[in-house]
Amino acid sequence: MFAHKPLIACILLGSLPGLALAQAITSQTGSDNQIILEQTGPNSATQLQEGTLNWSRVVQDGDNNLALTDQRGYDLQAQITQTGSQNQANVYQANLDFSSDAQVEQLGTVNLVELVQQDGNGNNAILHQLGAGNVQQINQTFYINSLEARSEGNDNLIEVVQNGGGSAQLSQLGDGNRLDILQESPAYGSSTRVTQIGDINQAAVSQVGGRYYTGEVRLVQRGASNRAEVTQWAGFSTVEYTQEGIGNELNAQQGTRSGIISGSSVGNDNRVNISQDYDGPVLDIAQNGSANEIDVVQDAAYGTASISQTGDANVAVLNQVTTFDVQPPNTSIVQNGTGNSTSISQR
Repeated sequence: MFAHKPLIACILLGSLPGLALAQAITSQTGSDNQIILEQTGPNSATQLQEGTLNWSRVVQDGDNNLALTDQRGYDLQAQITQTGSQNQANVYQANLDFSSDAQVEQLGTVNLVELVQQDGNGNNAILHQLGAGNVQQINQTFYINSLEARSEGNDNLIEVVQNGGGSAQLSQLGDGNRLDILQESPAYGSSTRVTQIGDINQAAVSQVGGRYYTGEVRLVQRGASNRAEVTQWAGFSTVEYTQEGIGNELNAQQGTRSGIISGSSVGNDNRVNISQDYDGPVLDIAQNGSANEIDVVQDAAYGTASISQTGDANVAVLNQVTTFDVQPPNTSIVQNGTGNSTSISQR
């Protein structure tokens, strides 16, 4: 994972001084409660709900926004929408049985969302930030979690930890991007889908896993200083990647049970390093231009591989260590123009 950067404290400290001008604190205990709060102007707001079937909605428009929602019980729902100025949000749902839903939307300036959904099953979160200092931190535990997180512009960062059952869809469109995700996935979980489109992209996914299905991850990164790091451990693996222009680099390891890692890379400082492990590998990569290089170790059993690089300083090294009493490996490396060099070893 990439080193953590201390962004949150700065946003928090910057926004507190103006909040003395308006506040609203609401506390409810029992079942089937609702809070609906709308603030225009120097905002603040704290919502506390304890019980079942509780629902909270806060809309803040302009200035020093901050809205904290704390819900404990089950079948909980929270919505926060903040438009303009020093946003922050913070939702905490302690779900004692099942079903917490949270939606946070921040449209413009010093955004931050922190969300923790805990202890129960079926936690869902949809988070969207548009413009300025974005950060999101999310933490969902137990089973059947679902997350959609999206940042569209400026200093993005998203960090996620999910414990059981994994799944996540993330997307960042421009400026300081970065993503870290870890989904431990005990029994039968994981997925992840990442898309980053422009500027200082990075990503890192790590999926760990119990016994089976800790699999899939699809990454796409398009322009600027791309980089990605994927680690999945033992399950019905797959990784599909695409990186398009400028600093590319991918590093994947799978620990596989039914392999596959696919490919691309397209232009500029490409590099790929992969190591797959046992049972079912297949691999397919194609890089097109610039300072290419690929190293693969597959540990095989069901072999195959195929590497193709088209232009510039190519190198490719493959090493397919096999057993299951041999045969499967199959290899094909094709490199076309400039510094070619190839090294294959199958045992």
